[in-house]
Amino acid sequence: MAKAKKRNYYRIALQWIILGLLLYMVIRPFVDKSYIADFEAYCPFGGLQALSSYLASNSLACSMTTTQIAMGLALLAGVFLFSKLFCSYICPIGTFTEWLGWQGKRFKMNFVITGIADRLLRVLKYAILFITFYFTISSSELFCKTFDPYYALFSGFSSDVVMGYAVMALLLAIPGSFFVRQFWCKYICPLSAASNIFSFGFVFLGIAAVYALLTVGFGLSIGWIWLLGALCLAGVIVETTRLKFGIFPIVRVTRKADTCTSCRICDKVCPMAIKISDIPKVQHIDCHLCGDCVTKCPEPETLQFSKRKINWLPAAATVALIALGLAFASVTDIPTISLKWGTSEQMREAGIYQQSGLKSVKCFGSSMSFANHMKELPGVLGVEAFVSDNSVKIYYDQATTSETVIKEFMFTPVSRVIAAPAQTIGKVAVAEFAVDKFFDPSDAGLLSIKLSQKPGILAFETMFGEPVHTLIYFDSTLVSTGEISKIIEEKKVKWESGGEQREASAGFKVASVVSNEGLNLKNYLEKMYEPVSMTFNGFDKYNAAQTDNLLIPFAKAADPSIPDMPWYLLSHISNNRGVIKFEINPSDSGFMLSLIYVSEITSKDEIINQLNEPQLKVHLSDGTEQNLENPYRF
Repeated sequence: MAKAKKRNYYRIALQWIILGLLLYMVIRPFVDKSYIADFEAYCPFGGLQALSSYLASNSLACSMTTTQIAMGLALLAGVFLFSKLFCSYICPIGTFTEWLGWQGKRFKMNFVITGIADRLLRVLKYAILFITFYFTISSSELFCKTFDPYYALFSGFSSDVVMGYAVMALLLAIPGSFFVRQFWCKYICPLSAASNIFSFGFVFLGIAAVYALLTVGFGLSIGWIWLLGALCLAGVIVETTRLKFGIFPIVRVTRKADTCTSCRICDKVCPMAIKISDIPKVQHIDCHLCGDCVTKCPEPETLQFSKRKINWLPAAATVALIALGLAFASVTDIPTISLKWGTSEQMREAGIYQQSGLKSVKCFGSSMSFANHMKELPGVLGVEAFVSDNSVKIYYDQATTSETVIKEFMFTPVSRVIAAPAQTIGKVAVAEFAVDKFFDPSDAGLLSIKLSQKPGILAFETMFGEPVHTLIYFDSTLVSTGEISKIIEEKKVKWESGGEQREASAGFKVASVVSNEGLNLKNYLEKMYEPVSMTFNGFDKYNAAQTDNLLIPFAKAADPSIPDMPWYLLSHISNNRGVIKFEINPSDSGFMLSLIYVSEITSKDEIINQLNEPQLKVHLSDGTEQNLENPYRF
């Protein structure tokens, strides 16, 4: 009896390592604010979807990289050679639902579905597989993220998750697996369906070969949806009629009948409820090659892997396949998009410009947006974008354009006000900083956060250059150019957002600093702020003799934290039929509010009272009205 208590430590160790890594990814953001957990970074199912999308439309599903594709290929190789190793040794859903099943069995509430009901329920996962791949390939967005219970829980129900789908999936996975042995894995999981299709090796290869022959060999126009449908239909037919593998996978659990005592321990410990004690070789479609039956069999060498006593083989194969996948990913990079619109002759002679660190290139959509932008530049022949390292590769006609022109076309200048100037400031100082490792608009966002944390820095503008030129406007009585340089070169950027502390890395380097001629306050305000001016309430009907001008200091109009509020104030004051013009004018003492009004209709006191009302009555562009809190006092 003691032998029956042996544990499958190879499998348990891998499962706990995966769970430990997930726990690390959950905890680390609380310690390292710059760390963003990517719970799909090594997802083989996402990789298979991404590869399908790439083959069908020459684009990767959003945020997918070569790493996920390599893991998908490793899973495929594992299915052909061994079995569904990922399901048994790696998948956190499989680990959790298996544990739930044992708890259900412990309380005698877990049962196994058999017969026709079992076969009919198996169709569900193929339907889900078809839907998942159809929408993924059609949109280049991972549809599985809308319902995947693993992704929903670990991402905290991110914006990619459709709540109704995810809740339904969780109900099927958790209560379903508690009451029904491996309900999720057998009947719902689309990855299980995909793995089964691959395990029907000759069926999969045969259908793929026929499709390739018809489309490539004979040039027929047959959409990928027909290939997808044929594979799913073949999977349904083969699984529901046979319930066993064919030639693949190569490695199987085998049983020696002459040493077997029919204790049926193997049947009891099998997570998938396969009757192992009655067959010489396990060919059941549900076998994941977990090895629990081999480990816990009390009779030496009765249960083995392909007649060999190598209990460590499946776990070792899992580790080896992961290592090979990661090695492949390290030397291969598949572009998120690869678009070529130049002729074959142009592409042969094309120059190639590469740019990394483009944080705005972060998914399929942003990559396509970038490519469409570059298509507008004469001489650009194609674009490849790589989400994995936020880089792009641009093919261009060297006779038409150059790398410098391409860089300038890619560059997006930024102008940003950071703080309102003091009314007593004599002159706004201006310095031009040449900043290395600065290119992307998101870099400007990090720079803005850095500069906003130092009193006295008012605004900045970026201009194309190599390195990028950044004009910084500041109060020289509060901060110096040397202090600004140190702020720019700080390695970490920390800020608060939504009540949470955040952190990011920045590698900016100041190559040079040149102090420019300063600006008086009026010129600075004119340069950095959009004018606010409008006439209304029949302005053209009145002459100068009928109107008066009310001038009020309006320093708070320079507050960058409420940039739209002056326009809302304009809308509010337009409710006074006597006010016919609203204008904010810069001066050497700050902004001034100028209101032209008809004295026969309204008075200064009425206008000032209205300006100081606690709520602004605002007319929106869609014709509706809204009341907003008034941040101003006059």
